[in-house]
Amino acid sequence: MSKAGIELPENIAILSARKLPHGGILYELNATTSAAWINIPTNRSTFLNHFGADIIIKDCAYHLLLENVPISFDPNSQIALADMERKGSLTWDNIIKARYIKPIARRSPNQRTAHVTLTLKSKNAANQIIRFGISIEGKKVYGRKLLPEPTRCLKCHVFNSGHIAADCPQEHDTCGTCGAEHRTASCTVDIQELYHCANCKVEGHASWS
Repeated sequence: MSKAGIELPENIAILSARKLPHGGILYELNATTSAAWINIPTNRSTFLNHFGADIIIKDCAYHLLLENVPISFDPNSQIALADMERKGSLTWDNIIKARYIKPIARRSPNQRTAHVTLTLKSKNAANQIIRFGISIEGKKVYGRKLLPEPTRCLKCHVFNSGHIAADCPQEHDTCGTCGAEHRTASCTVDIQELYHCANCKVEGHASWS
């Protein structure tokens, strides 16, 4: 970047670079001030020019699990997210996104609450929600750190098998809902008592639940 005429701050350095499973690269810098400098729009743009087109810097995000959120909450509503920020004393635009963990179509008829994942820009905001909770649709809910889900092959539905569907050694597809030999998307079983978990070999729930 110095060759492009940009003055680099003193002692800025990249300590390490690691390729991630999805193809991205994680860079470790020597100080938070170095990261802040690269995050300046003009510096970011110049840095990315060295990698070619369609390359972006993914901002750091903090993920929480909010349990038993009223299903009247609309995670796609910017008004609802802004209301959460206001009631939770968060800075404006701190919430990146929210989504329900389970698809709405899979809710039980009498279900009144559901779990929501919340993605935030600030570690302080995430810690505040964990410690003090936040009001959603008139209900105080608490968050906890969202742990990475175990990897599940979408062909054989085995967890942490070390492979994905494209590399699955099993010849046939196994349904994640009923356990039969067909693709999950084509399954017509919609009664929970007929569900069969292909991973733990028991009736009453699906592999994806």
